[in-house]
Amino acid sequence: MNLTDITQLFAYTEWANNLALDAARQLLDEQLRHDFKCSHGCIFGTLVHIAGAEWAWLQRWQGNTPNLEQARSLWLDGACDLNTLTERWSKVAGDRHEFLANLSEDRLTTPTPFKLFSGAAGAMPLGGQMQHVVNHSTMHRGQVVGMIRQLGIVPPTTDLFAYLRQQLVA
Repeated sequence: MNLTDITQLFAYTEWANNLALDAARQLLDEQLRHDFKCSHGCIFGTLVHIAGAEWAWLQRWQGNTPNLEQARSLWLDGACDLNTLTERWSKVAGDRHEFLANLSEDRLTTPTPFKLFSGAAGAMPLGGQMQHVVNHSTMHRGQVVGMIRQLGIVPPTTDLFAYLRQQLVA
């Protein structure tokens, strides 16, 4: 995994996150918050989870140790509607873009420590952590797409393949 690949994966992630948010904006609040009894309950809760996880990992990469109380305040309690969620998530994407712009190839292979909300500590190469975040977001966006489909609505296509095909045309 190199810096070009990681940058492309996060460009894909932002593209797909925006598609999911655009689809969510088309829903009624009762649809957005309907408890599907999967993932983080509802479409909104799952989107908040994705954004909060992306924020937490970026914090770790920047040398911070986010805690569960901060995450709850910013994401679970603080992002109470789609507009607020979109604003906060956009800031995470912008901060991550800046982080990537200043990242060296060497840093991707450097074991980077982290501490999970559970208190468990570890270290792994930064590139692996970044791949995890992209994979985590992709998995949960797939759940959002499935929940939208259960509402009888055609969801957006958020696959990496669709993103790559679009890039060839652009």
